[in-house]
Amino acid sequence: MNWNAQVLSVLLCTTVGSLAQDEARQPEPWTKWDLASGDWDRNRPLVQYRGATLISTYTSQVWGNVAGGLQRGATYFGVLQFGAVLDFEKMFGWHGASFNTTWLWNAGGSPTTDLTGALFPSSGTESPGGFRALDLWLQQEMFDEALTVRAGLFNADRDFTLSQGAQLFLNSAFGWPILYDGQLGGPPAYPFAAPGLYAAVRPGGGWTFQAAVMQGIVWPPSENPTGFYWRINATNGLLYLGEAQYAWAKAPLPGAAKLGLMLNSGYPDYVGAGDSVWGGSFFYGIIDQMLWREPGTGEDSAQGIGWFNRTGFTGTPDRDPLGMIFNTGFTWTGPLPRRHEDAAGIGFVWTRLTPGQAAQLEGNNRGNEFVVEFTYQAQLTPWFELQPDLQMVVQPGGSTAIPGALVLGLSATIDF
Repeated sequence: MNWNAQVLSVLLCTTVGSLAQDEARQPEPWTKWDLASGDWDRNRPLVQYRGATLISTYTSQVWGNVAGGLQRGATYFGVLQFGAVLDFEKMFGWHGASFNTTWLWNAGGSPTTDLTGALFPSSGTESPGGFRALDLWLQQEMFDEALTVRAGLFNADRDFTLSQGAQLFLNSAFGWPILYDGQLGGPPAYPFAAPGLYAAVRPGGGWTFQAAVMQGIVWPPSENPTGFYWRINATNGLLYLGEAQYAWAKAPLPGAAKLGLMLNSGYPDYVGAGDSVWGGSFFYGIIDQMLWREPGTGEDSAQGIGWFNRTGFTGTPDRDPLGMIFNTGFTWTGPLPRRHEDAAGIGFVWTRLTPGQAAQLEGNNRGNEFVVEFTYQAQLTPWFELQPDLQMVVQPGGSTAIPGALVLGLSATIDF
C-alpha cells in the first residue's frame, strides 16, 4: 500500500469514526426521554450533581357515575405538584442533611362523593381547590442512615399507613384509612400538612421503627388555604404515630409486614357524644407479599403477581365515625408481553362505621360499605402514564338507602 493509500485509509477511518460518534450523540426521541421537559440541554444532570433535584408532576382525572349513587354525572379535577429536594451534603458539605419543599395546586369540579354518596372519594387525588404547601422540612440522617430525624411541615400518610400494593389503586380508601370531611378539616393527611417531628431507626435485619408527633387537626381549607395557619391547642390536639416494619427479601419471595397505631389528643367529636369527649385512637396492620415472579427476571424485578392486605380499626368507637376498614387485593406488574412497566389490579374495600354513626343512617345493613376496583396502569412513555379505572360501590354511605354506584375514571400523569 503506497503512502497516498495509507493517508486515504486514515482519513476514511477518522471520518467514519467521527460520523459514528455524531450519530451516537443524536438526541433520543421525545417519547424516550426520562422526563417530558428533557435534560435542559444537559443542564438538569449538572444541577442534580450539585445537589438540587427539581420535581414537577401534573395529574388530571375524569370521573363519571354512570349508574346508581346519588346522581349521574361527571367531574374533572387536576393537581400540579412541584418542588425541590436539596442535598446539603453536595451543596455545603453538611453530611446527611437534606431539605424538601413540595407545593400543590388543585383545581376541578365537585367531589365524586356528591355523585356516588360513598364514604370515601373515588380518587385519592381529589381535594378542595387551592394552592398549599405539602412538604417544607429539614431532615438529618446519621450513623450510616440508621437514624433519620425530620422537622417541619409534612403529611402523616407520607410515611405511615402505606401498603406498597395498595398504591396502584385510585380510590382514596386505599390511601389514608381514617374517614373525615376534607371540607371541614381533619388529620394532616394528603393534601393537607401540619408541623411536626419525625424519627426513624433502622437497626438492620429488615427492621424499621418510626414515630412522629404533629398537629392533630388541620383547619378547614377556607381558613387555612396554604397550610401555614398553625394552631397547636387543646381543640386540635396532637397526633402521635408509631409503626414497626419488617421486610424480607427472600422467603422465598420478597414481602413486608407493618403494625401501627395513631393517637389523637384532640380528635373532634363527629358522632354527637358531647364536647367533653376528647381523644381518639386507631390501630392497623399491613402485609405486602409477592406471590409469583415472572420467570427469567432478576431477583430485584417487580414483574409478577403480588397480594396486599391492610386492616385498621378504631380503639375509641364512642367518638369516631369509622369503626373498621379492610383492604385487600392483587396486582400484576408486567401482565402483557413487552409491557413490563404496566400494572393491573383488582382491589376490595370493606368500610364499617361505628354504631353511633350507623344509627343515623336509613335503610338496611346500616354501617357497611363495599367497593370493588379494577384498574390498569399503562406506562406509555417514561414520563407519561394513563390509568383507566372502574369502581363498583355497594351500599354507598353505609346502607341500602342509596343504590349501588358504578364509577368510571381515567387518570393521566405527566412528569416534567
